[in-house]
Amino acid sequence: MAVDLEAVKLYCRIDGDDEDALLLTLMDAAAEYLEGAGVAAPEEPDPLYDLAVKALVLDYYDHRGRTETGTQSRIPGLDNAIVQLKLRAEAARILEEADDGIPDQSSL
Repeated sequence: MAVDLEAVKLYCRIDGDDEDALLLTLMDAAAEYLEGAGVAAPEEPDPLYDLAVKALVLDYYDHRGRTETGTQSRIPGLDNAIVQLKLRAEAARILEEADDGIPDQSSL
């Protein structure tokens, strides 16, 4: 996982270790949410991905146990972050495919 527990606790302003197991579960859920939205966990550190995970964890933590119907929690900027992360991944994939199609100049 790209984001570590201590960074999430700092972001969520949670002291102590009492909530660690819950936070780890919420971190996994956040990463799965992003994966389901088409955003894979980055291989290299990515501050935008880390922020998206932290924001989701905080939202999940603050709204645990809530059973509202017909409403969905909105995290400002999360949709934009997901779109940017997906576009970055797509651009990297396109560049990688383009690089694979270019012949090695040293063998000419």
